[in-house]
Amino acid sequence: MTARWLLVIAVLVVAGCGKKDRYRDIDPHDIKPWVPKSEPLSKYGNHSPYRVHGKIYRVNNHPAGFEQTGRASWYGKKFHGRRTSNQEVFDMYKLTAAHKTLPLPSYVEVTNLKNNKKAVVRVNDRGPFVDNRVIDLSYAAAKMLDFVHDGVTDVHIRVVNSPRDLQKKPITQGLTYVQLGAFSDQQTAYNLARKASQLLGIETFVTILTTPGGILHRVRIGPIDSEFKVNQLLNRITQSGISNAQIITD
Repeated sequence: MTARWLLVIAVLVVAGCGKKDRYRDIDPHDIKPWVPKSEPLSKYGNHSPYRVHGKIYRVNNHPAGFEQTGRASWYGKKFHGRRTSNQEVFDMYKLTAAHKTLPLPSYVEVTNLKNNKKAVVRVNDRGPFVDNRVIDLSYAAAKMLDFVHDGVTDVHIRVVNSPRDLQKKPITQGLTYVQLGAFSDQQTAYNLARKASQLLGIETFVTILTTPGGILHRVRIGPIDSEFKVNQLLNRITQSGISNAQIITD
């Protein structure tokens, strides 16, 4: 074998070793878990609506109770050390993620539906802007969920606000509605009710309230019997592009 070929082989071996070193093999048991907590919204990365590749996205202002099922991918050394959407430094060895619409930061429990392994990640980035993917996970998260070699996997995600928020609390006082708006103009109210019914596939009605200032036409959905269902509905309303929805208890 010529000296030239020996040199080529040596270069390839060194290059391969370098690539392996950059993806340090980590034991999932050694990865530091997050303890979900309430955090203020990041100064950057929460502008809404925003546009990517010609498509408009709206940040979910009511993430409690949010759940989603779809494909997950992961990202690592190409972005390691770069700034995330909220201007934190991406560390592929931490349990972080990118999502298109959840506020930054958010804590999300991710379940790999192929093996039922779970991880709580902190969402601090935007993406993945691919139609068939719902979340982009760090290398560490992919290791914990055991799909590094697959590249993508099917997952279920749900927002976790605190270690105790998995309880579904019943609403015990009064009747609770989601109110989409209140208008003096009757036609405006009925137009919104019709639009919401079409977008959400849920009966939306108008009630009339007489006030000292005049008549108000209130556009509402409900009554709703649990906080969990209210949060789910608020997520759907936000994603449909209807803003300013409020929770009303009578």
